[in-house]
Amino acid sequence: MKRRGLIVVIALVVLLTGWWGFQRWQMYSASVWKLLPENAFFLIQSRHLQDTTYKVQRGGIEMREVPLLNLAARQVDMFRQLSDDKARAENLLKGQSITYVLQKTAGGRFAYLVFLPMEAFQSYAWLEAPASKNVRVTSHIHSGQKIYDVTNPLSEPIFAYTFFNNFLVSCVSGDVLEDWVRFAQSPLRTTNTSRFESIKQESSELSIYLDNVVLSEAIRREAATSPDAGLLYFLSFLPGTEGLHLDKLFSTKNPTLTSQGKKVRLEGYVEALNDQKASPLNHTFFIPNTTAVMYRLGFENSDNFVRKLRPQLEALSTDSVNRSRKQLLNLIGNARLDTFYRSFNKELILCQLEPNNSLTKGQIILQQVQPKNGLEPFFKRLSVLFNKNTGTPFEPFQGGYVYNINWHELPAVLFGGLFKGFPKCYVAFHKNFVVYANDSQVLKDYLIDLEYQRTWANSSLYNTFLKTTLGASNLTFIVNPRKSKEYMGTGFMNYLFTNLNYDITEKLPFDQLVFQSAYKNGKAYSSLTFGRLNKATSAKTLNKVFLQQEKPFETPPAGGIYLVRNYPSSLEKTIVVTPSRELQNPLLEENKRKITQLDAPIVGDIYSVDFLSIGRLQYVFATQKSLNVIDEDDRQRYLSLPPITLPAGRTIRSFQRLESGIEGSFRFLVIDTEGFLYLWNSPNQAPVVLNRSRPFVDLLLPINEVEYMGKRHFLFTQGSGQVGLISESGVIPSPYKLELNTNFSGPFFGVFTPENGTTTLIGISKYGELFEITLGGQVKRKVQLFRSDPTSFFRARAAINNRDWILFRESETQFAVLDKQGKELFSAQGLIPFRNDVQYHFLGSEVKFLSVKSGNFTTLYNLNGTQIGDKPIPSEIPIRVNLVEGYNKLLIHSYANKKLQTWSLKIR
Repeated sequence: MKRRGLIVVIALVVLLTGWWGFQRWQMYSASVWKLLPENAFFLIQSRHLQDTTYKVQRGGIEMREVPLLNLAARQVDMFRQLSDDKARAENLLKGQSITYVLQKTAGGRFAYLVFLPMEAFQSYAWLEAPASKNVRVTSHIHSGQKIYDVTNPLSEPIFAYTFFNNFLVSCVSGDVLEDWVRFAQSPLRTTNTSRFESIKQESSELSIYLDNVVLSEAIRREAATSPDAGLLYFLSFLPGTEGLHLDKLFSTKNPTLTSQGKKVRLEGYVEALNDQKASPLNHTFFIPNTTAVMYRLGFENSDNFVRKLRPQLEALSTDSVNRSRKQLLNLIGNARLDTFYRSFNKELILCQLEPNNSLTKGQIILQQVQPKNGLEPFFKRLSVLFNKNTGTPFEPFQGGYVYNINWHELPAVLFGGLFKGFPKCYVAFHKNFVVYANDSQVLKDYLIDLEYQRTWANSSLYNTFLKTTLGASNLTFIVNPRKSKEYMGTGFMNYLFTNLNYDITEKLPFDQLVFQSAYKNGKAYSSLTFGRLNKATSAKTLNKVFLQQEKPFETPPAGGIYLVRNYPSSLEKTIVVTPSRELQNPLLEENKRKITQLDAPIVGDIYSVDFLSIGRLQYVFATQKSLNVIDEDDRQRYLSLPPITLPAGRTIRSFQRLESGIEGSFRFLVIDTEGFLYLWNSPNQAPVVLNRSRPFVDLLLPINEVEYMGKRHFLFTQGSGQVGLISESGVIPSPYKLELNTNFSGPFFGVFTPENGTTTLIGISKYGELFEITLGGQVKRKVQLFRSDPTSFFRARAAINNRDWILFRESETQFAVLDKQGKELFSAQGLIPFRNDVQYHFLGSEVKFLSVKSGNFTTLYNLNGTQIGDKPIPSEIPIRVNLVEGYNKLLIHSYANKKLQTWSLKIR
């Protein structure tokens, strides 16, 4: 018995020792993958992110400033506060492969769990009682685990940490850390195998892992009221779990993370793209510079792509789109739809454009086809079929036609749910592409951009960047973070970054985010690139005002300085009018300076457009007496067409360009001093009066275009309180015009929202009543804004180029800038009475600012009231400004000290 008892005791000791040894071995050999929370959907792993001097490329992008990465870097930086001995803290972090796991806090915000590996059997006693002047450390026990709480001298919490196995685990949220402790102590946790471990890459300096299934569920749950459809579809192109690792080969160009290839679910667009030969984006000529977000599907075998896509369309779309598809099929039949799909040819591109004053989210789709002419009868038939009672089915434009197809979500019906956002659809043909747009003006603006060559292919910066970045792919997804700010304003992205407590679009180290993926044998091979179009501006030149050139000019130019676009360089040049009414190019040598002699002062601006449709630009402008067209050939010789006058010798008050012409690319709106409106459609025809029966007195400018009942109308505002619409044929539709029984100092503007296909008219009365009116004539909102003093008044003011507008509260010596909802952005006081001028400049959604002229100097301000530039610009007359696209440089044209001056200012 004694022997048996001894054997039992020895066996128990061996078992206990083995168990204790196993536990100790597991404690010091456990990998981070077994410690990850089950709901982890985004994690970062890096050996260098904690290094404050770490750059992927010399003089290139600082990865610690990339969104989400910068939040992780800030959290690991907190460890440096635990010791006054800097070397001790640095030794703790140096060379460690640290893992950051994004988690949601109890308060709905996001924070990282940080896993810092500790060397086995090494003493870290100083972390249990840190000696630091900056923080206080206390501890508490939770579920048997000791947690250290770090606070500042005011006892405000900073972060918490604990030791578990061979890791120090920390988080700025104590609740998140305590939840993780409960998970880590679960008996089943030790058998957990992380779904990310199979795609790890130990040698990578930086890795990002995504669980796209969990992330998709979060997007649907948290953004159910305003779903981020584009992001949801983007995630559907990825495997269930994806690992992207820093690729040293690409880091010499632009920092790029690549995947090793992982099985992807073959459904939807991926099923149609799988085993299609990947191809590069070659048609950059068709991508406009206003693109904020671009999706591109590339496929070599169009027949196979269509054959696989069509059965998937119902799964890709919502119920409403599927109902729309079935109704369309019943109307036009299978044969015509088969003809449409046979035209596919290698590319399908969606461009979401930066917003402007009349549109929140403009979109275009480019469908490469073969042959071009085979589809035009198809769309012509649709436009006639769906516009029997609502308006003109198609209209001439630039030698072709714009087809108005009044069918709900037609692109989503044809191509799937990624291509939503088209309550109505406008279609045109350009070379071998069909172009779809969600607004007729968006389509016309796009075609004009092509004519002006304002596209990626004609930008040396874009060309250089794309050649070093884009490879062969089946999916290309490109984001310009600043231009896409409006797209981040709703849905899950806004939810995520609001709860991360920082603005994704500010102070980014990159200009473009590029995702590419190719699909072969059921695997996705992906890459993510952070790219700059040009180098970051040095501190010596950023926000500094420099004099670029000056030219003696004895007397101030009459009417100010005019900027016109040259052809074919697309650069802008300066034109002025002398006191003797001679139109000059002042920067050319003497024998080429004179352009023409004017019969009266110029009214409005000088526009450089191809009004004659001859392949080059003309100068089109109005004087008080006549309408003028001047053609400039390649040798800078000028030919003036015979001027055109208004009936009965009426005096011209205003001259506006309308980018929706019948012949050529443009037409113009002329307004005389009596209040009559005229359409000028052709340089060979006299302008046509619209309001023949009576003038509109006290018109407030500019006049804006809106679409009403399927036709273009002009929105006019009279200072005495009338707001109206008038069609191109001179008809004022019911219920217009509206009598609002108040006075106005500025015009109404129309804002179109493609998501629901509605236009809202917005304006503000002289005394601060903000109106929102439906196109049906109903006042849906009227708010009284704060009036700071009895002398102040309100008005809506357009940008110089009429591409955007903003609200102002003004008096003789001060003004305040308000956003479109009436919220005050900033105010300025102490202006010189009767010697100040405020202009709003909109050069794109990411470049908008004010110029405030007070006395003989002009200062630039952004819309938050921060001064742009380190000094005011000398200016005896209002300045003119243009943006050198791609170089983030403003050129400011002024007149001072008997000189025409050009100043430069780098803004980023």
